[in-house]
Amino acid sequence: MNIKIWAISAFLIGFSGVAIAQEANDSTELIDSGVMYIDPLFEYPVAPEEISEFREKCNWLAENFWNPLDLKAKEAVDQAKLNHAFKVYATTAQYADKDKVTASVDRLMKNIQKNPMLLFQITKAAEETIYGPRAEFWIDELYARILSTALANKKFPKSKRARYEKQLKQLEATMIGNYPEKFDFVRPNGDQAQFFPMSTPTIIIFGDPDCDSCRMGKLRMQSNVTFSKAVADGKVNVLFIIPDPDDDWQSKMSDFPKNWSVGASDSVSEIYDIRDIPEVYVIGADGKVINKHIGVLDAMAAMLSILENGK
Repeated sequence: MNIKIWAISAFLIGFSGVAIAQEANDSTELIDSGVMYIDPLFEYPVAPEEISEFREKCNWLAENFWNPLDLKAKEAVDQAKLNHAFKVYATTAQYADKDKVTASVDRLMKNIQKNPMLLFQITKAAEETIYGPRAEFWIDELYARILSTALANKKFPKSKRARYEKQLKQLEATMIGNYPEKFDFVRPNGDQAQFFPMSTPTIIIFGDPDCDSCRMGKLRMQSNVTFSKAVADGKVNVLFIIPDPDDDWQSKMSDFPKNWSVGASDSVSEIYDIRDIPEVYVIGADGKVINKHIGVLDAMAAMLSILENGK
């Protein structure tokens, strides 16, 4: 069963012991089925039976999930167990109302502001479960809120600040609903260029011409007649940018469509949130980020919808 659905079902039926295969440690027991079990850091709360609506259950859980955790204990908690707790919390938070989740996170961060050890561990758990390469899903707005609060706290470990400050800067520069930062790039002929938000809807693909997924995405965009016509008519811009290019990148871009803006940038990875290749951004006619971390097909669909609906 999908772990996301499994975890939510565990909440709704009142089960508190949750299976996990990723975070094995000394307290983990391997059973005959090959599934590893880890004792929870605390007993996960269960929504009251009288709450029948699924979203309302998730709202209740978002508001009450961290109540059993001892927020005043100064010693470090088991990080693997905390990671798992945060994963279950975040899974439920995806289906809760945004204001409930925001209030829940703000309350948690406020309550641990005098506990620098737990403050760092919560930040680390959030990175592991909703941001980093092992995360099963990304929730950028939630993670940015946690980072912003943690870094504003003078007790946050100085040795850890640079890493998280860079992440926050990248997220804020590319957050959905915000204007993305402009960046410089070089065209294959050596001309200097710059991307900046404009009135023409834009798809930005950060990729590598040698990447199979990038090649397939390029092919799909070129073979879509409606989308290709929109690009040819100047109604949509497409940028394909190689972040941190190697020495012979120019030779790899000879077969890209002439009406695309293509090039390379050795600085954009410091500015933009590029956690995967290809990394696709959709910028609307108002110059704001509409979506990110999506596939080429979804990006094309978003663009065609913008053209059809006029926004």
